[in-house]
Amino acid sequence: MRVDYAGKTLTPNLNWIKLNILRHDPDTPIILHRKDIMGRKGGFECLNDRQISDRFELAILRLLNSSEYSVITALIDKKWMLKQQHWTKIHPYHYLIEIIVEKYVQFLERNGSVGDIMPESRQTKPDTRLQKSFSEIRNTGTQFLDKNRISDVLKGEKLKFRTKRDNIAGLQICDLVAHPSHVHVRSLMGHNVTKGPFATEVISILNSSKYDRSKLGGIKGYGIKHLP
Repeated sequence: MRVDYAGKTLTPNLNWIKLNILRHDPDTPIILHRKDIMGRKGGFECLNDRQISDRFELAILRLLNSSEYSVITALIDKKWMLKQQHWTKIHPYHYLIEIIVEKYVQFLERNGSVGDIMPESRQTKPDTRLQKSFSEIRNTGTQFLDKNRISDVLKGEKLKFRTKRDNIAGLQICDLVAHPSHVHVRSLMGHNVTKGPFATEVISILNSSKYDRSKLGGIKGYGIKHLP
């Protein structure tokens, strides 16, 4: 997502939903978090009211459909990966960040742009390991990208870690689409998954316009990458 769009359009639109449907206090803003929404807690108790819940879901689906962003989802079967002898010393998340960097760099190149990667911080060792993996990829390149192509479009040496408390609109959108996208990709891998009504609607939006895709409209290898 473009930074200027996030600030001028997405954030005000998301705040409108919070204020007019969830009735949150702007001085203590509510943060959209899937687990809290599903559990009707952390400020989402009002969703126990069916009318409010229906309004909220409709507003979120409209926001996801109308907002300008692109989605790249990478998924790996960890049990399968750890059985591969040549990958026994590689952590699954290291391989995933490598895929994300490759696909994101290629996306930026096609669009003649530069960008940053903003992970949600866990404020623990996983942040340090993720930064270490990103630094290694940026300094050495990958199988398909040399380090110069990466540094040309990913100017920052550091990942832009942010927490839920930072109230970043883009991260909240990620939180809402990540699980439906995860379920969808698992279904493509042949896994037995259950898609609820909301996830089904989100998947439809992603497939119709939000997954990154080739000039011919192909999503696999662009907006979706999975192993095996």
